[in-house]
Amino acid sequence: MSTYSETRTEARKRRAAFAGEVDFTMMYVAHDAFNRDLARLIIAADAGKALSPAAIATWKSFSKQLHTHHTAEDQALWPSLVAAVTHPDERRIMQEMEAEHASLDLRVEQIAAAIAHENAVALAAELKTLARGLSAHMIHEEAEALPLVERRLGQPGWDAFGKEIRDHLGGIKGASEYLPWVLEGASEPVQAKVLHMLPAPARLLYRRMWAPNYSKSVRLG
Repeated sequence: MSTYSETRTEARKRRAAFAGEVDFTMMYVAHDAFNRDLARLIIAADAGKALSPAAIATWKSFSKQLHTHHTAEDQALWPSLVAAVTHPDERRIMQEMEAEHASLDLRVEQIAAAIAHENAVALAAELKTLARGLSAHMIHEEAEALPLVERRLGQPGWDAFGKEIRDHLGGIKGASEYLPWVLEGASEPVQAKVLHMLPAPARLLYRRMWAPNYSKSVRLG
């Protein structure tokens, strides 16, 4: 593991040990994208560029996608799972997921405050704290909560969560922002797998408009 969060290679090796019937690819690529953006933001902060236009744009995109992701979990995935679990250890896991989300929300608020006050020192420290906390949460989620989804909700429950994510993205405009963001840096097989899930018109839009527009956007790279 890197100083603050997992690399894609580290995550791929860890995930290889868990391969059930439910396909969690979309969760994994989102987690990888969160780690990617925080790593870039920390590098920028350490170089004295935490408040640069590219860093601010990257933070806005990251925080928007994290909010969408966690809101969908809180509203669609966790309630269904809480209703399905029966064992005390399973209920403990769900309580931990809720507590971790609340803790991460506080860190995001601290970063927003540091940006608003143009406090680069506080911003750099808070980014590192968020990176450690979010990485630990995502590893915990993949190790304990996703196996619960597999056992208690199965593919139908996971598909329902996927629909909720799409609803929270806000249609074509949201998809045009989310897909290039989440797939940046993903391996070619993973990109192909995700794009195969889309309707043919959406794949065409991705290749001809969404990905090219994203590549030209102001952001850390």
